[in-house]
Amino acid sequence: MDLSSEKKVSLQRVAALWVATLYFTQGLPNAIVDLVAPVAMKDFGFENAVITFVAAWAYLPWVLKALWSPLVDSIGRKRSWIVKTQLAGAILLLVFAASLSFGVPASLIVLLLFSMAVVSATHDIAADGFYMLALDSGKQAFFSGWRSTFFRLSQIFAKGGIIAAAGVLTAHGATAGAAWGYVLGGVALLMGGLALFHALVLPAPQNDLPASENKTSLAADFRETWKTFFQKERIGFLLVFLLFFRFGEVQLGVISPLFFKDAIEQGGLALDNRVFGLLNGTFGVVAMLAGGVIAGWLVSRNGLRAWLWPMILLLNLPDLIYVALAHWQPESLALIGSSIVVEQFGYGFGFTGYMLYMLYACAGTRRAVAHYAICTGFMALGVMLPKFWAGALQEWLGYENFFWWAILCTLPGFWLVFKTRRFLPAEFGKN
Repeated sequence: MDLSSEKKVSLQRVAALWVATLYFTQGLPNAIVDLVAPVAMKDFGFENAVITFVAAWAYLPWVLKALWSPLVDSIGRKRSWIVKTQLAGAILLLVFAASLSFGVPASLIVLLLFSMAVVSATHDIAADGFYMLALDSGKQAFFSGWRSTFFRLSQIFAKGGIIAAAGVLTAHGATAGAAWGYVLGGVALLMGGLALFHALVLPAPQNDLPASENKTSLAADFRETWKTFFQKERIGFLLVFLLFFRFGEVQLGVISPLFFKDAIEQGGLALDNRVFGLLNGTFGVVAMLAGGVIAGWLVSRNGLRAWLWPMILLLNLPDLIYVALAHWQPESLALIGSSIVVEQFGYGFGFTGYMLYMLYACAGTRRAVAHYAICTGFMALGVMLPKFWAGALQEWLGYENFFWWAILCTLPGFWLVFKTRRFLPAEFGKN
């Protein structure tokens, strides 16, 4: 191997490291607000309808982040935004952990969760933009599975490690507030350490510059960003894709943690936090890594179009498994763990296609970073809206019938794949 080849391999390894840690860090606050908080609320006896309704409102900043994405795009460097928002998120999480430990009004907890979501959404804008600036199109496709895997890995870490740790502390006599406070305090310190790590290792691409040289024209930038976004070819189809590609899977994901924890007489599987967390944090991690990395590798070889049908199938087929679990309510942890493996693998494989289509829709324009942020805002809207009704609908239908409903909601995704394959270039995603 010559020196140039060795340097190329070394740079690719460095990129693999910072992409992994960047998207793991990006996913942590999202997981705290979206995945951990509902489980904690379940521990405190809230009903499913209340939990999902609160979760929907807490998700609002990820929906609205497109409104301030031009600000991030027009002021400062994406690299600087990343480090500063990670540090701010760590501080807010530490305050949140302390509030759970010592007990504060519920209104303050809601405010802290919302503030964490605002900071996290701002970080999303900067991180996704930095990814597109620091890597060429070929490497963007190559690392797409890697990136989505580590984002999802942070969620598995939250559902697995954080929840299991809180369960262990509770089992050893800690109150729910103390247990959650201690664990989340440790996560805050981890987040702060990752922020300092990124300050040292993130590359400094020369094209990481404000989109506008005239920083007094933010209003004009804002108008131009939205105008050019809605002038995109097939903009209507893009919006439908963002909202409905995952329509069934999103509703399944909202209810499944509550299903695993709910009592047998309520139709659930009655798993405590230790068991639920460990199943998600061990078998689920391996399956998620396999699904995301394999999908990215296959797309880099054959293109996205060739793998869209397998992606939508693997994303949605696990819904049938949840119907069976709700019907028979098995006690076997091996069977339940196997079901989690299938669901995590399918999610990792299918979600890679979703992210790549967003890259395809935004690539090739000067405002690709801001346009991608707008896309992720619509993606968040597709996650948020079903939460408003998911809990109440589940309480009305029961778990088994709700999972049948989720299967029915997968049909728009199959139609979208059929339409997408008719115009998506066969070469997109290769190399």
